[in-house]
Amino acid sequence: MEQHKKIGGGDWIMFTALSVVWGFSFYFIKKGLEVFHPVQVAAFRMSIAFLSLVPLIIWNYKKLNIPASKWKFIPLLGLFGNLIPAILFCTAETKIDSGLTGIMNGTTPLFALLFGSLFFRVPLTQNKIIGVAVGFIGALIIVLSKQTSITEINIYILMPLVATICYGINANIFKANFQDENPIVLALLQYTFVAPFALAYLYFTGAFHQMIQQPVICWHSLKYLLLLGILGTAYAQVIFNILTQRTSALFATMTTYLIPLVSIIVGLLDNEKILPIHFGGLMIILIGVYVGSRN
Repeated sequence: MEQHKKIGGGDWIMFTALSVVWGFSFYFIKKGLEVFHPVQVAAFRMSIAFLSLVPLIIWNYKKLNIPASKWKFIPLLGLFGNLIPAILFCTAETKIDSGLTGIMNGTTPLFALLFGSLFFRVPLTQNKIIGVAVGFIGALIIVLSKQTSITEINIYILMPLVATICYGINANIFKANFQDENPIVLALLQYTFVAPFALAYLYFTGAFHQMIQQPVICWHSLKYLLLLGILGTAYAQVIFNILTQRTSALFATMTTYLIPLVSIIVGLLDNEKILPIHFGGLMIILIGVYVGSRN
């Protein structure tokens, strides 16, 4: 059972910083899409995150003592925790607002609870069942609000949900297989796995050539992608892992409550339209997360 640890001022600073940075991430994606196409934005995010962590990789290379039997799970962490969600969120934001994407990100703990109970032998309690059911009702309300007709499904509003499914799977793989390993080292290994594919994709799709040919235009988006990759991806992940170690997993994941609120505020300031029904769906999702996370 997880021990209760005293939460200090430094922990609250990290908690607030994470919520703000991750809340802004959806806006950074939006700005990146003004120049680059969705998969390129995701590839830039992974590549920049990796490159910014190179100093830590060098510093921690002697600590990369992951048991041989667990190396097979590293690619899964990289795919479900990083690459696939990045592509899905970027693609979704070509058709829906960044604030709404941030709202859908709030379903992450629900899928973590669901997959943990279904496939990872996490005890299924009454609170978890109720919490997941209530949260899905909130998500369904938001999905239906973006449907143009009964027969046509808006796949773009579903993409953030698929991304949070990936996050839920990733969280359970991490918890089931890497309880005793250094979570910071694991974050470094995740990005080390996905970065070569991301860099290769940027090269073969002409993103680097475009940067050389149109430096002023590309810098308009690239400056936001640097913030996304360095702050919103690489070091945010490291801080999250540190916060989890210093306090508890429950406290660290409570950032889920603030991230959608930050993304909504940023979206409204950028003249996005967030409807009352979206706020209602968000509140229902957060109620579901709260109920499901209670012991």
